[in-house]
Amino acid sequence: MINTYENTLKQIIITILGASDDIDYNISNELKRRWLEKRNHEKEKNDGFLFEKRILFYADFIDLRTIVEKNWNAFEKVFKNKDRFFVFFDEVYQFKNTLNLGNSLTKSQEKLLSGITADLKNSFTIFSNKNNNTNDYFIAINKVSDNLGTTWFSNNSDNPNKPTLSVGDDYELLIEANDPKDREIEYEVYHFAGSLRIKQESNRFNFKITEDLIGLNTMLVVKANTPKSDYKNERSIKIFMTVLPK
Repeated sequence: MINTYENTLKQIIITILGASDDIDYNISNELKRRWLEKRNHEKEKNDGFLFEKRILFYADFIDLRTIVEKNWNAFEKVFKNKDRFFVFFDEVYQFKNTLNLGNSLTKSQEKLLSGITADLKNSFTIFSNKNNNTNDYFIAINKVSDNLGTTWFSNNSDNPNKPTLSVGDDYELLIEANDPKDREIEYEVYHFAGSLRIKQESNRFNFKITEDLIGLNTMLVVKANTPKSDYKNERSIKIFMTVLPK
């Protein structure tokens, strides 16, 4: 749950301030240097591959507090109440330290953590939906990424590049979605013209590239929905790739 809170907060920061390396986030050069060192270490550890390239994802948890505090004017439209946000953040930080020491959270702490995390996700979804002129009831897909370092957002123009794969390759997709009412989410990946169709509760997909996916501009559909909602609540985006014969 703490990882969910942390990743959601990072996504909010990226949405508001951006994700490129040249964004200073109004922090010290020393802090950014530490992030770069962690990213370089991760790259070396994985033989030159980075599943996550965005520098903010190499920030320590407490660094996120600094970013929000230093840029509060930009974040006020998402979090509304400054004192409330920092009280909740500090609670989560204490829970994180407790777990890092090898201790367990009490039942009441787990419930509080769950509530704080749901509140943060809801604030993000409401902000995103209002920006898109939608209401506060529908699921959103924030990002799709693969094990080749390609990233797609809801608007595919954010990343026009396509990965190139070959038949027989093992491929991984990670879908980041959020529902404003924190309902159970079901995920799906499928290919219109072929046999690939996977539906599951996990947001991480692993499958092998097959011959029926061969093409210069192969399209897969990525979908997220809440099967237990009282109304149709789903979102999908199209991702494109080039698949070569073996």
